[in-house]
Order: sequence, then C-alpha cells, then structure tokens
Amino acid sequence: MKPLPALSLHRPRTLNEALKLLKELEDAKPIAGGTDLIPTMREGALRVRNLVDLTMIEALRGIWEKAGEIYIGAATTLSQLERSKIIAERAPALWAAATSIGSVQIRNLGTIGGNLCNASPAADTAPPLLTLNAVADIASEDEWRTIPLHSLFAGPKLTSLKPWELLTHVRFPTPPENVGMSFQKLGRRKGHTISLVNASAYLELEGLTCRDVRIALGSVAPTPIRVWEVEEMMRGRRMTEELIEEAASNCYKLVSPIDDLRASASYRREMSRVLVRRALREAWTRARGEVG
Repeated sequence: MKPLPALSLHRPRTLNEALKLLKELEDAKPIAGGTDLIPTMREGALRVRNLVDLTMIEALRGIWEKAGEIYIGAATTLSQLERSKIIAERAPALWAAATSIGSVQIRNLGTIGGNLCNASPAADTAPPLLTLNAVADIASEDEWRTIPLHSLFAGPKLTSLKPWELLTHVRFPTPPENVGMSFQKLGRRKGHTISLVNASAYLELEGLTCRDVRIALGSVAPTPIRVWEVEEMMRGRRMTEELIEEAASNCYKLVSPIDDLRASASYRREMSRVLVRRALREAWTRARGEVG
C-alpha cells in the first residue's frame, strides 16, 4: 500500500470553523469517511496539503423531516441511511441504493456527501436522489446557496463546488404516499461492487395514467443523468407494459456510456434498457400498492 504524502489534519468542531479553514488553507480538502478520498490520495491523483475533518461537526449529520422536505446532512453515513425509518419508508429507492454500497465497514465510514462529491458517474445514491428532485445546500464563508442536485455534477470526478465551498445537506420534497420507487443495480458480482450500470425510477399514478415519472441512470454518461425526454413522453399516458418497453428502448438510445476495464459501452447501453425496464415495472407495482 502506498503511503500518504505529508499533510496536516485539522479537526474543526463547528461548520463556521470548517469553512474558515477551507478558505484560508492551501490545497485543502474536506474529509469525512475518506473511503474514496484516501485511495485517490494514495494514487497521487490529488494534491492535498491540508485535510479538514468534518466528523466532529454535529450540524452536518442526521436525517429529519421539516416543512414538507426530508433533509440529510452531508456527513451522514451510509449506515445511518440504512437504519433510517424515514428513508426506508419515504424514499425506499435511496434506502436500497445506500444498502447496496460496499461492505458494512465501508457503509459505517462512507457518507452521502462523499458518495456525491466524489462525482463518480456510478455513484449509487445519485440516481434515486435525482428522481426525488433533490437539491444541494452549499456553504462557504461568504455565501450560502442551493442548486439542483444534477448541477453539482460537472464531469467524471468533477463537481461544480469551488475549493472553499462545502456541501452541507441534500434535501427533497417528502414523497406522497401513493408513489412507487425503485433502484436497480448491476455489478460484476452480487455484493461489494461498483455499479456497471444503475437506474432509479419514481412513478405517480392517477388511476391508470402516469401522472408523473422520473428516471435516472448512472455509469452510462460522464455524470449521473435524468432522461427528461423519456419522462415527458410517458406523462399523461396510460401505464402499460408497452409504454414501459417504449421508455426503456428510448433510454437505450439516449445514453452515452464508454468502454472501460469493467464493461464495454455496448453492454452498458443494453443493460440501461434492462434496468430501466425493471425499475419502471417495480415502481409501477409499488404505486398500485402491491408488494414489489
């Protein structure tokens, strides 16, 4: 194992202290679980002189519901998501994504903020959060701002965050009771693996008609994506197996995966069709109140 380069570790106890350190220190990076950051630093792919540890900042942890929205602190661990009744009952696709990541040890350390800010196209929590219309709350010493979650992703391993900014929370409207959601993931094995392709669907019905639908995919483009054209095509139409097949085929045409060591682009494209089909079927079943 390669050693880490020499660096200084800072352990602020408040958000304001952390934001001040990120602004003032040279080559500073925030760290919480470190499950992605530390391996990247060992590989020498990232120059860091100062690490700002966020694990002692209470304001960045927790899951709660307030004024019609569900909030998740950026330093909330994946295990905390897994144990959350709010997430299991109101955002089951996000719960399924969190529980699919790595081993128990990884989920005890890894955080939702780290999973998103690592900006991997394969980040498992991104597709369900995109279908939940999540937003990202971002803070710096000088400004607080909120952006749609899809705007956080700027490219593979790139976010739109400035070096002195910090993701503090992700939040999304509390879903209604009659919504159906699904998360689907394909890896090279069943457990402890990075997604070759992942997909999430959110479906609201009005009688037999698709009132609202959202579909997101990961590992089939430079960033996690929503397939807005397919969603628009489905809204207002009667839900049928034929409509699901049409939606899955359209997703196949819209994705732009690459070849890499884990899978070919053509395989990923074909699997995007398969996973969208599975996700829509499961969301449809759940939206009808049936066990999925």
